[in-house]
Order: sequence, then C-alpha cells, then structure tokens
Amino acid sequence: MLLVYKNKGILIPVYFGVSVLTTALISGLLKRNVGGLFAADYSLWILFGLGALISGIWTTLTSEVYTQVNGVRVKVDFESSFFFIPMRIFGWILIGIGLISLCWGIWVTMQNHGFSQTLWN
Repeated sequence: MLLVYKNKGILIPVYFGVSVLTTALISGLLKRNVGGLFAADYSLWILFGLGALISGIWTTLTSEVYTQVNGVRVKVDFESSFFFIPMRIFGWILIGIGLISLCWGIWVTMQNHGFSQTLWN
C-alpha cells in the first residue's frame, strides 16, 4: 500500500483511526454499562460521523508547527500533506465528511424508528 505524505501528514490516518475507534469503544461502554438512551438502536453512521468530526478538528488544530525563538513563539513554514492535500485542508475535508455522515446517520435512525410518520402526520 502506497502512502504519499510529507512531514506530519502521516498523522492524518492515525488521527482518524484513533478517533473512530475511541468513539466506537466509548459507545459500546455506554451501551453496556449505562443503558437508557445509549442502549437505543441507532445507525453506525452516527459513530463514524462523530469520529470523522473529531479527527478533522484534531487535524486542523495540529496542522501548523511552532517553535520557540528567543522566548517568542514563531510559526515554522513546513508543508505537511497527505496524498498531496495540505493537512489544514484535509482537516476541513474530514469535518465535512463527519457532518454529512452524522446528518445521514440521524436521518437513517429516524427513518428506522418511525419518527417520520409521527412527525408529518
């Protein structure tokens, strides 16, 4: 498998994997130990959307590199990219994918539980 990255760009799939797996683990723990709302049957797109949203925010916040020069924080001009897409833009792409997946998961969950019939009738 070929991964094309520059500098910190290799962290993008790491951020994504850690965010999605952590979201799934927390969801499983809440479903098993707390119950109630967390034990409801909801779409896995919601978990994927939350994980992608978290990883997009994490990527955007860590996309710039800073160093200390004479006690002053200075931005270093490194170009970090993953598959030739700059890390900052990739963060916004992940945020968009996360929001779309989250909305889709909510829509699918509402359709599966009959919320649309009670909402429109």
